[in-house]
Amino acid sequence: MPNKAFPPTETRATEPFELIHSDLKSFPIDSYYKFQYAIVFFDDYSSHAWTINLKTKDTALHATKHFLAKVETQYKTVVCGWMSNAGGEFKSKVFISMLTEKGIKILQSIPHAHQQNGCAERIIQTLMEKAESMRLQACLPQSWWELALDHATHVYNRTPICRLSWRTPSEWLSGNRPLVNHLRVLGCGAYVFISAEIRINKLAPKSKLMTYLGSHPGGKGWIFMRRPNNVIFSTAQAIFDESIFPKCPKSKVRVPNTRLQTPAPTPQKCAGENCQCPLRLEDEIESYPKHPVPSGSKGKALDLLGEKFPAGDRDGEPAMKYLQVPWSSQSLHLPSNNQNSSAHKSHTDLGGSPNP
Repeated sequence: MPNKAFPPTETRATEPFELIHSDLKSFPIDSYYKFQYAIVFFDDYSSHAWTINLKTKDTALHATKHFLAKVETQYKTVVCGWMSNAGGEFKSKVFISMLTEKGIKILQSIPHAHQQNGCAERIIQTLMEKAESMRLQACLPQSWWELALDHATHVYNRTPICRLSWRTPSEWLSGNRPLVNHLRVLGCGAYVFISAEIRINKLAPKSKLMTYLGSHPGGKGWIFMRRPNNVIFSTAQAIFDESIFPKCPKSKVRVPNTRLQTPAPTPQKCAGENCQCPLRLEDEIESYPKHPVPSGSKGKALDLLGEKFPAGDRDGEPAMKYLQVPWSSQSLHLPSNNQNSSAHKSHTDLGGSPNP
C-alpha cells in the first residue's frame, strides 16, 4: 500500500499567536557554543519565526517557557494553540502540564506522520536552505551553523512574502516597517575599529580585518570573528568590504559592484539646443567654424605655418584645404619668424587688416 498525499490545510489563524507551530532540529556536529539542537517557533498568522539553540533535548521545556514569557511581555498577548509533532520532548508530562496550566490548546500530529506538522517542517527547511547557502558561500566551517541559522532567521523575518501581500513578517506582526540598512553579507570581510583599551600599545593598528557573522542582538552593532584565535568580537564601528570573504582561500581578488569600488556614472550629453553643460576639448574644437583659405595665399600661409600645419598628405588625404581655428579670419595673427615684412604682406593677402 503506497503512502497517500496529505491534503493541505485551508484554515489559517486570524490573530497573532492564535496558533504556534514548533519542532526540533538536530545537527550532526556541535556548534561554536557547543549546541546540538535548535527549536523553532512559527506563528501561523504572521509567518514570523523564532529560533533558540539548545544543548540537549530536555532544555526544550525551558526554551518554550522563555518563548511564552516573551510573548506575554513584548507583545501583550498569550498563545492560544500549540501544534507540534509526537516527539518525546513535546509529550512529556511536564511539558503538557505547563501548556495545560496556561490554557493553551495542544495539537499533536500522529506518530511518524510528519506531514501533519508541515508548517514547522517547511519553515525549518526554508531557514536551513538560507543558512547553508550563506555559510557555504563564505567558506565558514560547519561548527558555525548556529551563527548562520540566527542570521538566516533575522533576514527571513525582514523579507517580503507573497501570502502577506508582499509585506514582511515583522511588519505584519508589529505593524512597523523594519529597517534593513544594517544587513550585510554573511561571512564578508570588514575592517573593525579596535579601541585603545584593547590595543596592545599606541603603535598597534587601529583596525583589523575580521569576518562578519551577524547583527548584535543587544544594540546597534555587529558581531565578528577575530583571527587567528576565532574569538567573537562585538563593535559598533566597521568598514565593510562585501566582495571578500576572509575564510575563503581565493578571495583576495576583489570582484566588481561592491560598495567600496562602485564605478562613477558615465556622463551623458545634453539633448536640448539650449544646453549649458561644458563641452570636452575635442567637442569644443569640432564646434569651431572652418574658414577657407584663399587660393592665391595658400602657399604663403603654409610657408609661414609650416611647423604647425605641414604641407603634403596627412593620413592619406591631400594637403590641408581649411584652417580650423577658434578665432575669425579677421583677427588671424600669423607668427613673423623674424620676417616682419613677409608676415605683414601675407597677413594682408589673407584678407586681414594690417597692423598699425
